[in-house]
Amino acid sequence: MNKRPNIILMMADQLRFDALGCYGNNQIHTPNIDSIALNGSTFDNHFVQNPVCSPSRCSILTGRYPKNHGTRDNGIPLRDSEICLPEVLRDNGYLTAAIGKMHFTTQFVPKENEEDDWPEDNYGFDIVHTTCDCKTGEYLTWLKEKSEKDYEIVKMQGERKAKEDRASAADKDLSGPPQVYPSDINPKYHQSAWIADRMIDLINESTPDQPFFALCSFVDPHHPFDPPAPYSTMYDPDKLALPVRQDGELDDKPPHFRRHRVGQGCSNEKYDYRRLTDHEWGEVKAAYYGMISLIDENVGRILQALRDKGIENDTLILFTNDHGELLGDHGLLFKGPFHYDCLIKAPMILSWPGVIPKGSRYKQITEHVDLMPTLLDFAGVRAPHGVQGMSMAPILRGDGGAGREYALTEFTCYDWGLNVKTITGRHYKLTYYAGETFGELYDRDRDPNEFKNLWDDPDYAEIKQSLLRRLLDRVIETEDTLPLRIGKY
Repeated sequence: MNKRPNIILMMADQLRFDALGCYGNNQIHTPNIDSIALNGSTFDNHFVQNPVCSPSRCSILTGRYPKNHGTRDNGIPLRDSEICLPEVLRDNGYLTAAIGKMHFTTQFVPKENEEDDWPEDNYGFDIVHTTCDCKTGEYLTWLKEKSEKDYEIVKMQGERKAKEDRASAADKDLSGPPQVYPSDINPKYHQSAWIADRMIDLINESTPDQPFFALCSFVDPHHPFDPPAPYSTMYDPDKLALPVRQDGELDDKPPHFRRHRVGQGCSNEKYDYRRLTDHEWGEVKAAYYGMISLIDENVGRILQALRDKGIENDTLILFTNDHGELLGDHGLLFKGPFHYDCLIKAPMILSWPGVIPKGSRYKQITEHVDLMPTLLDFAGVRAPHGVQGMSMAPILRGDGGAGREYALTEFTCYDWGLNVKTITGRHYKLTYYAGETFGELYDRDRDPNEFKNLWDDPDYAEIKQSLLRRLLDRVIETEDTLPLRIGKY
């Protein structure tokens, strides 16, 4: 085993697992992210614990399920009492850094400084450089010093984003496809470039006597979909694959699917998606892909900085998302209580030259709660009591029996009036809605696009009952183990 590695946990917000070349997408240009996979290992059945930002991010940070760490929805700050990954690494000699979008606290109202709401220990981060969807934070201050012209454009973009989020369905901007806004800023001043710049600064300032951990979290490709040139024109909307959809496919789904399609859901994103043409769906995808390629360009800059510093072989890289994006599939956009694979299945790529197998792919089912114990395992640190994930290191070391039978995904949002639990296995997916007669069941082998809901199909009644028992097992197994029991009585 090499010495303790530097660790870079890269995250892209709202990135679909299938929007990368290494996951089989032959229309998108992501050579640098693909190179991490080529030189490392890729997991094909990795799932998030929640399909929206804050709960998912807090599960990564704590190794615990949303029902236990308490951030069950956006707008609920992570509790100060939760033990976080950077805190554990810092206590074991690591320099720790938060770079980019964190969203462990609320960010709906733009703040000058996101970490104003953080606890005194900064969730365990020594160095903090943050920004968010509305372009605020240190990034905007930096940009004002670099380019007044680009600052004014980006400031307007952030204000427009906040206004659009607050707008009622009747006041949404319907002049084109939702939240597609080509940008005139210089790409070297884009948020993604600024995040990469701060990551490169950390690499260049690192020293051999102290390993570092960095959460390098890109804001994109979260909407608004506003890539600058040349990324805004990199993809032809009319040559990209159309969204995955089928006429009448929402007829057998729970009612909130159909409400969301016509702009009557409970999210900030209330748009009538029926009005969009194929070309407009292509415009959404082209802008989304452009944002991803811009991220990829900046990932390449980070990888080059590691090579230039001579620490590529001493650095473990993990690349993932917080959740996916509907992107027009099933006639829907953005995210919410729709546990399709495009939302809850995540890219999971790990690389550490000489330690993690090169060019390997794994089919085992893994979860976002597994990230914390995995990274601690490779750092030679024991996971603290209360961490519920399982290290993926045994899989990478050749244990074919490691992994899970089912992944558990939750959605608890009382704006929607829903309390949802989903288990996803290799062959079936079941979603249970507490207190409701409806539910979802999909045969993942015969229906990988999840068009046909088998919840009420008598031919699947026995499978449904078996999966309901498995779901109950998972719910019980994931009950909180904190506080630590220290005595018999």
